[in-house]
Amino acid sequence: MSEYTIGDLAKKLNITTRTIRYYDQKGLVKPSRVSESGYRLYSDEQVKQLKLIIFLKELGFSLKDIQKILEDKNGDKLIDLLLEDQLKRNKAETQKLEEQNKKIIQLQKVLSKPNNIAEVTDITKIMNNETRYKEVTRSMWKLSAVEITVELVGMAFIAYCIINKMNTAAYISVAILVVSLIAMSFVLLKNYYQKVAYICPNCDYKFVPELKSFMFAAHTPHTRKLRCPNCHKKSYCLETVR
Repeated sequence: MSEYTIGDLAKKLNITTRTIRYYDQKGLVKPSRVSESGYRLYSDEQVKQLKLIIFLKELGFSLKDIQKILEDKNGDKLIDLLLEDQLKRNKAETQKLEEQNKKIIQLQKVLSKPNNIAEVTDITKIMNNETRYKEVTRSMWKLSAVEITVELVGMAFIAYCIINKMNTAAYISVAILVVSLIAMSFVLLKNYYQKVAYICPNCDYKFVPELKSFMFAAHTPHTRKLRCPNCHKKSYCLETVR
């Protein structure tokens, strides 16, 4: 049977002698014997114990749990139970990290856009605003999809009336449909207008334009060409929530 000094054992397992002494103090591993000259000597049995301790430590087990495993007669069953518990904790930690990563990515997107200094210093507010803006745009797209569907049906009905030369009552129905669509579009647009604001790219000023300017301004999915009330320059301003 091989015997190892504490230095030999440390080299063999790639750990420090201080770590082995610490495990000795905690009662996790003891030398098989002490030589006449006072050297701690370890056998192959202690090597196995230390390998198990190192392995369990890498899995995230506490020294207290490891000690229970080493002392318990049903160590294998206890390891299985502790592994299951550790797996649950790891999953919870992974989920927490994934949520943090999502927030970090979201924050990076927000900070890449022009913003007010006051908003940049308030991280929570920025992230809440970004979330609210996504909800607003998502609901707007859903309503727009419904409106487009109704408009297509209306246009098809108008074409049908023209082709088949329908009577006056049919044309009145078409006129009512057109007026209803225009009214629906206005309501949707006004509802959207009441939830958004704009940030000037020239002076970073956040403002709410007049409804008329908002309705007739050229725009992209995330910007609208408006005149800033602060610097009075007309530019494509970034859309955000109020």
